[in-house]
Amino acid sequence: MSTLLVAGAQFLGNSAVQIGTNAALAYANSAITNAFDTRIFEGPRLDSFHLQTSRDGAPMARVYGRIRLAGQVIWASRIRETVSEEPVQSGKGGGPTQRNYSYSISFAIGLCEGEILGVDRLWANGAPLQSAGLALRVYKGTENQLPDPIISAIEGSDVPSFRGTAYLVFEDFPLDDYGARLPQINAEVIRVPPALNDTARLENMVRGVNLLPASGEFAYATEVVEEMPTPTSVRPINMNNLSGQADIELALDQLESQLPNVKNVSIITAWFGTDLRCEDCEIKPGVETKTRITPEATWRVSGVTRGSAYLVSQSEDGRPNYGGTPSDESILQAITSLKSRGYQVTLYPFILMDIPGGNGLPDPYGGSEQEAFPWRGRITCYPKSAENTGGVTSQLDSFFGTAQGSDFDIDNGVPNYTGAEEFSYRRFILHYAKLAQVSSGVDRLAIGSEMVGLTTLRGANNNYPAVQKLVQLAADVKAIVGPQTALTYAADWTEYFGHHPQDASGDVTFHLDPLWSSGAIDAVGIDAYFPLSDWRGGETHLDAQLAETIYDLNYLKSSMEGGEGYNYFYASEVDRDTQFRSPITDGAANKPWVFRYKDLRNWWSQPHYNRRGGVEETTATNWTPESKPIWLMEIGCPAIDKGANQPNVFYDAKSGQSNYPYFSEGSRDDLIQRRYLEAFIDYWSESSNNNPSSSLYNGKMIDPDMINLWAWDARPFPDFPARDSVWSDGENWQRGHWLTGRMGLVPLADVVEDICAQSGLKSVDVSKVTGLVQGYHIDRPMTGRAALTPLSLVYGFSVMDTAEGLRFLSEGTEAQLALTANDIAGDLFVSIEEIKDSPEDRLKDARLHFIDAGNDYQLGLAAARDKLAETVRILDVNAAIVMDRSFAKLTADHLLTRRLESDRTLSFQLSGASLNLEVGDLISLPENQDVWQVETLEGLTTQRVQARLTGDRDTLPNRGASPENTQPTTWAAKPLIFALDIPGEYDGPLVGVGLDPFAITEITGPSNSVTLGSPARIGALLTDLPAGPIGRWDYANLIDVFLPNAPLSSLSDEAIYDGGNQLAVETPSGWEVFQAADAQLIAPSTYRLSKLLRGKDGSDADMPATLLSGARLVWLGAGWDDLPLAESAIGETVPISAIAAGRAGDTLKHLYQATHLRPLSPVHVKITENDGQTQINWTRRTRIGGDSWAGLDVPLGEEEERYRVQLLLNNALIAEYETTSPGLSLPDLQNADTVAIAQGSRAYGWGAETKIFAL
Repeated sequence: MSTLLVAGAQFLGNSAVQIGTNAALAYANSAITNAFDTRIFEGPRLDSFHLQTSRDGAPMARVYGRIRLAGQVIWASRIRETVSEEPVQSGKGGGPTQRNYSYSISFAIGLCEGEILGVDRLWANGAPLQSAGLALRVYKGTENQLPDPIISAIEGSDVPSFRGTAYLVFEDFPLDDYGARLPQINAEVIRVPPALNDTARLENMVRGVNLLPASGEFAYATEVVEEMPTPTSVRPINMNNLSGQADIELALDQLESQLPNVKNVSIITAWFGTDLRCEDCEIKPGVETKTRITPEATWRVSGVTRGSAYLVSQSEDGRPNYGGTPSDESILQAITSLKSRGYQVTLYPFILMDIPGGNGLPDPYGGSEQEAFPWRGRITCYPKSAENTGGVTSQLDSFFGTAQGSDFDIDNGVPNYTGAEEFSYRRFILHYAKLAQVSSGVDRLAIGSEMVGLTTLRGANNNYPAVQKLVQLAADVKAIVGPQTALTYAADWTEYFGHHPQDASGDVTFHLDPLWSSGAIDAVGIDAYFPLSDWRGGETHLDAQLAETIYDLNYLKSSMEGGEGYNYFYASEVDRDTQFRSPITDGAANKPWVFRYKDLRNWWSQPHYNRRGGVEETTATNWTPESKPIWLMEIGCPAIDKGANQPNVFYDAKSGQSNYPYFSEGSRDDLIQRRYLEAFIDYWSESSNNNPSSSLYNGKMIDPDMINLWAWDARPFPDFPARDSVWSDGENWQRGHWLTGRMGLVPLADVVEDICAQSGLKSVDVSKVTGLVQGYHIDRPMTGRAALTPLSLVYGFSVMDTAEGLRFLSEGTEAQLALTANDIAGDLFVSIEEIKDSPEDRLKDARLHFIDAGNDYQLGLAAARDKLAETVRILDVNAAIVMDRSFAKLTADHLLTRRLESDRTLSFQLSGASLNLEVGDLISLPENQDVWQVETLEGLTTQRVQARLTGDRDTLPNRGASPENTQPTTWAAKPLIFALDIPGEYDGPLVGVGLDPFAITEITGPSNSVTLGSPARIGALLTDLPAGPIGRWDYANLIDVFLPNAPLSSLSDEAIYDGGNQLAVETPSGWEVFQAADAQLIAPSTYRLSKLLRGKDGSDADMPATLLSGARLVWLGAGWDDLPLAESAIGETVPISAIAAGRAGDTLKHLYQATHLRPLSPVHVKITENDGQTQINWTRRTRIGGDSWAGLDVPLGEEEERYRVQLLLNNALIAEYETTSPGLSLPDLQNADTVAIAQGSRAYGWGAETKIFAL
């Protein structure tokens, strides 16, 4: 069922009714809670619960942009029961069996009218739903989609395909976590309206993207890489989203759905430049930290490992200024993933200049030091006077280096450099050539980009040595990658077409022609950040004569082969400020294209002749016209006000070259980015007839598949840019070149046009409608008027009924008519009557209810208040529009301001000279600077006009919502198992798990399992621990320990006797158990312990004379449990496994020593002489029940009482005796110097010994 009712001519009423903000607020009052106005214009409803339903005949929502929907259950299978069995215990002779039941269901949820771009996030019962591991299929609602296979398999062949309806199918969805019930599924849907009048949408135009972030040690890894920040915690480095998969995999899923026609993905991978002086500049792979531990992934690039890698600079808050170089293995994984998705892959090595502020380095450009984080294109010679001398060549020799293809071999599947120790440019590029060869999946490779500061350096003979070195490098790379990988160099847009030195020589050199004509180079690569506008504020600048707004596509297209860089240039900044334009001419030679960086057509199709002293040489360069295609390796536009004026600039607070475009106010503007890219791509599309075909190869001048937009990010939206604790460049996204997160934003004009079309109105003019819609949905059948009213209120546009059809206008775009005294009938001052609204009609509050993009699409409220108002009138606007809170607050302020400033009406009579006035026109009157909008016109030969003061005409910013981080990521880390053979009343070894974030963990041994409800707390000694007394307080020793997350505090003696603050420290022979009555926190996770109770539970046997700092320490509170093991396992290696949140840890092979069964050493040993006999007596201790005072002796802790007595001389055994009582009589000690006594155990053997010197 369609959600828009066809209204035909009655769409907005019989007369030219204003539905704009002024009219709606001024006299319709459709949204004002007014006791005297009972009219209702009901648009889409706001819903805070997002409840999915299953109703026959329910309307299907119509979506614009990005929004959260609950949808309708349109099909479901029966619940499936799965039975599994597992033995309760293993071993010979069998045993009981555990039977487990699990439940799943397959079902389909209808979302909205198709066709959609895709589905991003999912929720189940309000919580984020991880899509990783789910059998989920998305049907976009195309008109040719086929039935789902699982529905067909269950229902038979005659099943609907739900064409025109976007829906999800979950196959065998597990219900165990939802009480065996179908959960409430919500989906974040992205849809742009279908193109009308052959107007292409950006989402369908893009064929190539550059993949960022260029840096990030594992940013391109498709497998989740974990690090261990502490010995007991594991966290994912490259899974910072809610889907459960690696960031790049989710980002590529988003790319596939949101830009469905992309064919080429260029992987940007960075090494770091260290200096702008080419002779001193090294190009190095770098890491973010030297201490990161990644147990199952190794960072390695070109044979460099973490310990020897360059450490990128740090910001003042201790964070790395860049991510590290992507590991070679991660790039191979990314290539594999891209190829499996059907993409062509371009490998694009990139130099990031890691030169922080305060570097003190000599500046080739004359500054006090080199700029912070400059552009790689500024690498040049030093001093500049070395240019045109042989010194340039020697400096470039140092920069390029001597690395050869033969210096690389393959080690563990990745390239390994074996040549001379150098971090040169050749090593950098040849490494990626070798990586491309290893991958067998790289279609194209760039041998560099934008090194204009080097390629324009001239040597002693007016040659260009850097270009010569690039030619040789291209040949060497080609020898490695072979013909299956095409090569280019990505020249800057100011570099590709020639060198025009500003030295008054008149020289013109096509300096890159030796490279472009090289047999190793397959295409001309250009980073084409061409300016397409010269827009200023106000209406008096020159380009205002060409278009009414900067967003006009025809205006932007006219500057592709026109405007600055084609027709004219600015000779100075003063000229630019005054718009004094110097024409680009070429005198008698009549080849102005030589100086036009935008004139791709002539540069590509004409022979090239260098000029010396302004005179053309008679012999052309080696460039053959039309011989190679042009690849636009980068095009882009920042999402910033007037971004099309200077699309190459960027805003980054840390960079010395950060800047706004010319005449920009610096505010975010997503619409100009979209319009710039649409104009650029459409101008050179196959259907435009602007892109000529070659006469030498089968293809266009500009390869349409190689117009690569800057940029898509391997960090998925909205996690990037929202998670600023993970990524420090998130703020740059707001006004940067990123496409990520901006696809699916819908120009307001497209929404209005589509609603009109769905209502049966085709002749509408939306050319003067500006604004971007983040998300909007029509939830049920309604008229076009009802659907448009919330949009008009929020975005401030109006409609006029003209002879050509309906015309929509955003505030500030309407033409203003200046009426003269002749236009007004009668005396001017008598005819005009102003009527001011009464004070009791003054509005007090404006409240906007909206859908909060930063809060998982829950309802939000923004309000604005007039503090001077004495009434209680409220403007209450319910708008099912997605926006962030700052945009909503700005909208509420605009609603209130416009209403308060529109508090006067004007009534006067027109003379016959102005009968062309129409409802909705903006007018001004003689001797009055105010602007009025015509509300009504009455009469034929003479007309009575009623107009209202317009008030604030400012429009809302053209941007989408700023994403916020509202949900923490959930990651099932691999549990790290610990097993301790420790003395005490246990049934087996103590087992614990290191797991952060923690989840309930089941630990399983050969025959039993235990469940842990908290993680183990493990740390280390920070000071040495000497031996201490047993059975009484150790006041002498004081130790510092590092023990994260352990709740230690000072305790009373009684609390210590009850087992408080019990710890164990690992010694060379085992573990000493002790307690600390005094615990003082002296630093984060660091305690000072004193008043110790040492050698607990017989662990004095493992107490060394001095235990050195660094020994492992554990807190024996929560987080440990004993795992019962059979006595037969003593001395054997026992497998212990763990599983938490569905993820198994590595099996621990534990050598079971059963220390808890070890008999305690005897005490109170006495040796006496009596009647020629030597009597040895002792007192036994027990490991079980020894705290009772009820009996005369402690209970026997073993099955039988048995002791071993050894006589030793110089630690050598002389004699050994056994006895069943705590005493032994011998004739003599046989000259022994030591007596050793131990109690025996049937299970354990001989226990801890007590040794006494024989006198």
